[in-house]
Amino acid sequence: MSRKRIGLVGYFGFGNYGDELFVSVYEKFFHDCELVRMHDSINAPFYVENLAEKIDTLDAIIIGGGDLIIPNAFPTLYYDERFLKKPVFYHGVGVPMWLGENQSIIDRIKPFYAHPSVRKINVRDLESKAWVDKRFATPVEVDHSVDMVFSLDLPAPVKTKGQKVFGLILRKFEATPERWHNVKALCDRAREQGYAIKNIVLATGRTREDDLASLSSFDYPEAEIVSPDDLWELTRIIGSCDVIASMKFHGIVVAFAYGVPAISLSTTDKFVNLCRRIERMDLSAHVDHPDLAERLPRYPAIVPSTTRAVLKAEASAAMTRLRHAVLGEFD
Repeated sequence: MSRKRIGLVGYFGFGNYGDELFVSVYEKFFHDCELVRMHDSINAPFYVENLAEKIDTLDAIIIGGGDLIIPNAFPTLYYDERFLKKPVFYHGVGVPMWLGENQSIIDRIKPFYAHPSVRKINVRDLESKAWVDKRFATPVEVDHSVDMVFSLDLPAPVKTKGQKVFGLILRKFEATPERWHNVKALCDRAREQGYAIKNIVLATGRTREDDLASLSSFDYPEAEIVSPDDLWELTRIIGSCDVIASMKFHGIVVAFAYGVPAISLSTTDKFVNLCRRIERMDLSAHVDHPDLAERLPRYPAIVPSTTRAVLKAEASAAMTRLRHAVLGEFD
């Protein structure tokens, strides 16, 4: 079989940690294909070159992952009618239902999931599947699996002997210093329990710069700021922590994949759905919860190896199904 040329549509190249890991997942499962990022720029207009000509050179297009079905906004980066000239495969797509719904926006997105060019649709949780099944008439059955990042082979962490580490992952966030009160209380509790605090800037490139700038409102000098501009070093740092608290979803995903208990600092759908999936609602919290510090017990329970194996197997099986579907187009 000749080397296939596959277009990737997603939030790639901006430095957002989870989205850059998605690219690594595609590289793992389509190692024998040529993968082409569809957008040419990380600034609007995203498609600088002749998009139609680029599409003509492709064999198929994969769109995802992430929260791409946004019920109250139409993201032009992900939806362009010209993509539908080729076989289209949606993978790892989520629905951020917490944003509310605008029916006119849903009606604009709907045709992209109903088109006969669509060969496969995979969403990253049962809740997103239920939403799509209710609102869209899809030409294929909607598949679901846990986030694709669980399929990655993660680098070995390097732990410091004799030191307990509490990893804190924040993000660009509109907040007054007073709004950080509960997070500081959580850090205080961690320090009381003997943890060293590492404030991990979980991003690269432009997003890293934005996250670093936003830390000015979080004044906690006892936390060491850790900000390597390297995707895999950031991943290794998460694995080296004993506990994580994260405003970023893939900080939680990667921590769980390592077995590290991770307290979510957001209650958007994807955080809650994942905690529910692994039956760890004790880890579901928000920066505004006054009892946030109580989420850190003296002896936090790790994510068992059996749970991690199930998550990896499920994500890997979904990626294998995607590979077979894409390459099966050319048999």
